[in-house]
Amino acid sequence: MTALQPLRGGNVFISMRRLERTSLFDTPAGFDEPLEMLLGCHRRIEKQLQTLKRLQAHLEDHGVDAEATGAAQAILKYFLQAAPNHLDDEERDLFPMIERRISDDREARRFRDFRDSLEADHRVLEGAWSKLRKPLESIADGLVRRLPAHDVQVFVEGYARHIAAEEATLKEFIERWLDDGDRQMLGRAMAARRGVQAPRAF
Repeated sequence: MTALQPLRGGNVFISMRRLERTSLFDTPAGFDEPLEMLLGCHRRIEKQLQTLKRLQAHLEDHGVDAEATGAAQAILKYFLQAAPNHLDDEERDLFPMIERRISDDREARRFRDFRDSLEADHRVLEGAWSKLRKPLESIADGLVRRLPAHDVQVFVEGYARHIAAEEATLKEFIERWLDDGDRQMLGRAMAARRGVQAPRAF
């Protein structure tokens, strides 16, 4: 088994715990289930982070080969395309929508603090990604480059903390304050951002 193949055997416990998540966190989902789709992006981010970790180790052992180049290309594609859309889904649509719907002053203040914390995390993660982008672009082009282990660790652990904090609280706000009409509106916005048409009847 090469360093970049999916890990097997040791992830049984993690997989079982993921099966216990409520439907809000399950994937796959489409634009007719925008909140499920949005939170499902976290699972895809986690997969890319695992690939990044394996790539860093693979480079130490094998250097830049075809597997490393392919992995770097996949990571770049995700974090240059899908990940920015995910952040915009949250910052431009979901978070403002929740904030508009909250009618309790104390709850509104709590959500604003939560939103500020999440958006501060986003800026930190963008900075961490900027340190990895150029080395990854070189590797994707077949050039001999290393991925600094510290930079990989900061990015991976930063995302892990952010996802855990977001999912621990965001579900509560969504279920309490957003209705079916909000889901439809969010789904249309997410679809438009990606240049696709949302389902007509949902």
